[in-house]
Amino acid sequence: MKSANDQATALLEFRLSAHRTLGPKERDLISHLSWRVEELPARQTFIHDGDKPAHSCLVLAGVVARTQYTAGGQRQILSVHIPGDMPDLQSLHIGRMDHDLETVSATQIAFIPHKDLNHLCAISQTLNATFWRESLIDAALHRAAIFRNAQLDADSRLAHFLCEMHFRHKAVGLVDEEGFSFPLSQELMGEVLGLTIVSINRSSQTLRSLDLIRMQKGHIQVLDVDGLVRFGQFDGTFLHQRFDHETLARAS
Repeated sequence: MKSANDQATALLEFRLSAHRTLGPKERDLISHLSWRVEELPARQTFIHDGDKPAHSCLVLAGVVARTQYTAGGQRQILSVHIPGDMPDLQSLHIGRMDHDLETVSATQIAFIPHKDLNHLCAISQTLNATFWRESLIDAALHRAAIFRNAQLDADSRLAHFLCEMHFRHKAVGLVDEEGFSFPLSQELMGEVLGLTIVSINRSSQTLRSLDLIRMQKGHIQVLDVDGLVRFGQFDGTFLHQRFDHETLARAS
C-alpha cells in the first residue's frame, strides 16, 4: 500500500502528464519531493485571505472551495477543486492570498514548500512551463464561470457545471461506470452557480427527467454525456486537458 507521500507524488505526476509527456529527469525530480500530508475535516478554512503561505497544496482526496466573504459574512464560492488540483499554486509568486481555501468534505491535503517548487522550476524548464500552465488553466476556470453564470439559464447553468465536473474528474481517473463522488450539496451548488436551492432542485429535476444525469447524495452519474454537453452549451476548451474531444465534436 502506497504511503501518503507516494500517493501525492503519483497524483502530481499523473496530473502534470495531462499537459505533456514528462521525461525521466522530470519524473525523478518529482519523486524526490517531500510532502506534508494532513487530514482535514469538512468546513475548515486552511488558507485565509491575507495569509503569506510558504507552501502550496495538492488536493489528494475530497473537495476544496475557493471563497471570499463580504463584511457581513456572506460567502461567494469562486471555484471548486478536486483531487489533483493545486488551488493555491499562485501563492508561489503573488505573496499574499486574496481569498480563502476551505474544505467542503473531509479532505486530504498534501503541502509542498515553495522553496522545493522553486528549485524544480529553476532546474527544469519543462516543469516550470507545466506549473505555469496549471496557473493559466486555473484562470480559465474563472472565465468559464463568468460566462456560465452571466449568460446561461438555470437549467443550462447546472448542466454546464456538471459537464465541467465530469470531465475534470475523468482527467484524473475518478469517473467509472457509476459516475463520480461529489459531496457538494444543492445549497453549495447554488452558491457556485448564483442560484437558490429551489432553482437548483428544479434544474436537477429537469436534467433527470431528460435522462441526462442521476444525482444522489454525494454522487453524480452522467447518463448521456453528449446530451448534457449540448444542453449546457459546454465547450471544454477552457479545461485544456486530454479528455474526450470527440464527445464535444458530436454534440456541437
